[in-house]
Amino acid sequence: MQFAEIHRRVGRVPFITAKHARELYDMIVRERMAEILELGIAHGTATCTMAAALEELGGGKVTAVDLADAGFDPSAEEQLASCGLSAYAGIVRMKTGYTWFLHDEIRRQTRDGVCQPKYDLCIIDGPKNWTIDGCAFFLVDKLLKPGGWIIFDDYGWTYAAADAGRTATDGITHRELSEAERTTPQIREVFELLVVPHPSYSNFVVYDHRDWAMAQKVASSEKIYTTRYLAEHQGLLGWGAAAAKRAAQKFQAR
Repeated sequence: MQFAEIHRRVGRVPFITAKHARELYDMIVRERMAEILELGIAHGTATCTMAAALEELGGGKVTAVDLADAGFDPSAEEQLASCGLSAYAGIVRMKTGYTWFLHDEIRRQTRDGVCQPKYDLCIIDGPKNWTIDGCAFFLVDKLLKPGGWIIFDDYGWTYAAADAGRTATDGITHRELSEAERTTPQIREVFELLVVPHPSYSNFVVYDHRDWAMAQKVASSEKIYTTRYLAEHQGLLGWGAAAAKRAAQKFQAR
């Protein structure tokens, strides 16, 4: 299914922007990805977009993991069915979250004491928490193929910013956190302190210091860090060819 059609069908359902949906779709098609892992799926709008890209390629599967009682309406299952894409995605519902799914997947992929990598792409879009998602990164790393990509959503999100709308996020009660835990973007800390120094990763892209952060599993003595800036253009968030700025920094592996 082409992007314009899947966007017409699900594009108004949160929580992925049209820009990121397009980029995700194009990335999957361009790199001919076949096995995708999505941790945290909400309504499954991104799931549908990725499944549409796999249908366009003629095969593949999105393994999408979320809580059993997530309670989103419409659900990911409903959206996939309405788009005729259920064959390209498997929804896994867990009682306590995706880290135990990763345990099970590592167990399934381990042969003769070695975990066999399975996925071309993994998206982590869950509680945005240092403890949970920091652990998830190391678990995902065991399952990610060399050359594969990992994407973290909500790079600049904080519990403090969410306070006005809710008192807890995915089981984490905001008032029980320290001030530093409330005000620090915890996905940023996972990315900068765990992913970037990791010897198996050398290609990093951060969007606008607050949005997406991506890392490619390519071991190299030279690490490349690119920041892509978004520009406001005619009221829409998009890439302004003239206004967009790009900064690339190369630094030696630690």
